[in-house]
Amino acid sequence: MTRVSAASASADLTAEVLVVGGGLAGLSAAIEARRAGRDVLLLCKGKAGRSGNSLVAAGNLSGVHPGIGDDEEAFVRDTLAGGRGIGSPALVRALAKGSREVVPFLEACGVVFARPGGDLACGRIPGHSRRRTVSAGQAQRPVASAGLALTLPLLREAKRLGTRILEGAAAVEVERRDGRASGVVALTPEGLLRVGAGSIVLACGGGTRVYARTNNAPDATGDGLLLAWEVGAELRDLEFVQFYPTMGLSPLRAVFSTTLFGEGAVLRTRQGERFLLGTVPGGEVAATRDEMSRAILAEVSRGGGVGGGVLLDLSGVSPEAGAEWGGGLWRALARRGWDVRKDPVIVGPCAHFLMGGVTLDDRGATTVPGLFAAGELTGGVHGANRLGGNALTEAVVFGRIAGRAAAADVGRVASSSCCAARALPTGEGDVVLREVRREVRALTWEHAGLVRSAEGLREGLERWRAVNDRWSALDRGGVTRAAFEVRCLLTVSRLILGSALARTESRGAHWRSDAPAADDAQWRGSLRVLPRDGGEPELRYVPAD
Repeated sequence: MTRVSAASASADLTAEVLVVGGGLAGLSAAIEARRAGRDVLLLCKGKAGRSGNSLVAAGNLSGVHPGIGDDEEAFVRDTLAGGRGIGSPALVRALAKGSREVVPFLEACGVVFARPGGDLACGRIPGHSRRRTVSAGQAQRPVASAGLALTLPLLREAKRLGTRILEGAAAVEVERRDGRASGVVALTPEGLLRVGAGSIVLACGGGTRVYARTNNAPDATGDGLLLAWEVGAELRDLEFVQFYPTMGLSPLRAVFSTTLFGEGAVLRTRQGERFLLGTVPGGEVAATRDEMSRAILAEVSRGGGVGGGVLLDLSGVSPEAGAEWGGGLWRALARRGWDVRKDPVIVGPCAHFLMGGVTLDDRGATTVPGLFAAGELTGGVHGANRLGGNALTEAVVFGRIAGRAAAADVGRVASSSCCAARALPTGEGDVVLREVRREVRALTWEHAGLVRSAEGLREGLERWRAVNDRWSALDRGGVTRAAFEVRCLLTVSRLILGSALARTESRGAHWRSDAPAADDAQWRGSLRVLPRDGGEPELRYVPAD
């Protein structure tokens, strides 16, 4: 591995394949592109393998893993059903097929999976009809960095293969030449840097930091969505945002995996009642995340909650299952004097995952030639709701697919003749920037959260316009990371609000109080979002396959 210094890099730094993002999807793409013999540069806003949502991921991967007696068709059925019928069958089939190689690929890179007695330990997450979720050994790591069990081995493999890595470099614009993505402009501590590329893989994560209440990493600000949007790529399904039902509120602020429900955990009201049984047939083991999140919100509204959430009773989880699926959490609770056999914890919903994102085909190609994408910034795999464990599997499968496809489709590598980065506010507006950031996150949570309505969404768009006007008045030239991230959050918020207003039904994670039923006749399909002159998004409905 050659570590690139932005200070010493020339203005025409180039790569045959440029990967933007240093998490699970980006590292998987870089490894495959290097194995295909291409010169690869990985650009990362933070530390490669140590930033983004991959760092805080629980480490669970669902799929058709070797030796578990599962089949691709069952996985496809569950995933499409969980997505309420609007996921792309072609992408879901690519996910199912690719999932067969996820464990062998990761183990070859040095990832350790739980294998008691030699066989993969598999759990069952709600929404899956079978036990097909494996754990990547995160039980031995602290909760806040459990994903290192996945990313550090892949980082070592990428380095071993000779991937060049530039850290602390935030891509702020994708450049295009002759209709093809040709490079990026990156913001580094030393200033702007142009990177020319023969092909580009965007793998820089999701954007649920657009919500005031989220369990995502601080740098998950929707950078890839903005980059793709501004270079002219089509987006899709942005109204579908997954809210994780069991974010710890007390005594520990951490995600309690829904895998625990398959091991005996249950939800209870402050009076000790299992309220979910009256909402979803089968209760906790059958409820998808959208159903569970809304049920918790409803129970809190009825007065059955506690501390803004409900009680998670872990007493039914065996010590062995607790060590396997909750290891870091169990230790953290023990340090706080909590006995999970008798002391419930308080949990509640938070923004967790964007199901929508950049439109792509089963090769990982976007609608812009030379631009590929993988991971949470893409749309189409999960439809209206994501099943647990499918996100990390998607990151690996489509990271590998995009890396191979980008390596096979390398255009002429040349730097652009001028820097086209947009002018953004300088540091003198930092106080206002922080206020704008807080306001956009608050309005998105309030108006495009778990329960939506036309009235609330229109009010949210009015508030958004006022915030955006305040932002626009700050423009004094120069580029800062804080200003770029605010622009990302504003763009993502606007697209979520507009898409949610347009879809006049309830489906999966998108729940409209003024249209509480699904309408298959009108809405079993996707809203595609395209840029157009004047800055107003163009929404186009495409029926499901």
